[in-house]
Amino acid sequence: MTNIIFKIKHDLFRYSGKLGFKIFLIHFIKTPGFRFICLHRLCNIYSKFSLIGLLSRFWYKNLQRRYGYQIPLTTKIGKGLFMPHYGNIVFNQAAIIGDNCNIAQGVTIGHISRGQKKGSPVIGDKVWIGANAIIVGKITIGNNALIAPLSFINFDIPENAVVAGNPAKIISYIGSTGYVNRVLK
Repeated sequence: MTNIIFKIKHDLFRYSGKLGFKIFLIHFIKTPGFRFICLHRLCNIYSKFSLIGLLSRFWYKNLQRRYGYQIPLTTKIGKGLFMPHYGNIVFNQAAIIGDNCNIAQGVTIGHISRGQKKGSPVIGDKVWIGANAIIVGKITIGNNALIAPLSFINFDIPENAVVAGNPAKIISYIGSTGYVNRVLK
């Protein structure tokens, strides 16, 4: 239980820059991305056979349809996830998302079913992923990377890389500094 509170505190700080019960209530009511990640975390600690688990899953499914999030409960998500916009955000069930990541609308983090890159991505910490970016295959995205909007990524990205294009290319090594902000220490 303390692990979920720890993660939700980090999530809340990413959205508001503040902590506190009143701030939590405001963002839980008004911010779809924060509400969704809170329910994702609740569903992962409570059994579907408990009352809280059953209600959480019902609400979670409702939000998936309403806001266009397709994030299975088996997706491993680190603390401090920030999804400022909603709409067509798709994660594969085997994907792993690191701490303090920014995910924009239209992002797909998907699975490849055959070939050399068969599998799902592992996203590092403090990664910024722009709108409509697609990340597929058994690849690793290094910490502090920035993936520009409309990029197609199917290869490993080193730490601090800035990647853009379709097909994607590394264009610099200044990373996501300045884009991933309000990180709770």
